[in-house]
Amino acid sequence: MATPSEHRSKALHNEELLDVHTLGEGKFAGWAITVLFYSVLHWMRALAAQEGFQIKRYSGLESETLALQQIPVFQQSPEPFKWYRWLKHASQEARYEMTQFSSADFRDLKQRFFDPFKSFIITNLRI
Repeated sequence: MATPSEHRSKALHNEELLDVHTLGEGKFAGWAITVLFYSVLHWMRALAAQEGFQIKRYSGLESETLALQQIPVFQQSPEPFKWYRWLKHASQEARYEMTQFSSADFRDLKQRFFDPFKSFIITNLRI
């Protein structure tokens, strides 16, 4: 099982990709949204690992939902899981449905869902 610190490092690594290549600006906004999602996934897994939960499955929400329902901070505040689901859905739309996203869409998703989710996780991480 990866540690919270390892998940944090992977999340920051993904975010660095966005910064270095400015993926959110221009024709790769859909990929930038996908990178946001994978960063959020690792932030969530960092908190889950801290609380003793391992999320293994990637094909659905089963493992994620189970872990999030059992982690006290998510029980107290359901909003972050909604932010996570929004980003997951947008990422799937970009990857599988070929939905075209603009730079404005990327910035909106980042501001409305990614930034508050990351802030919530960091507030609750002990690393």
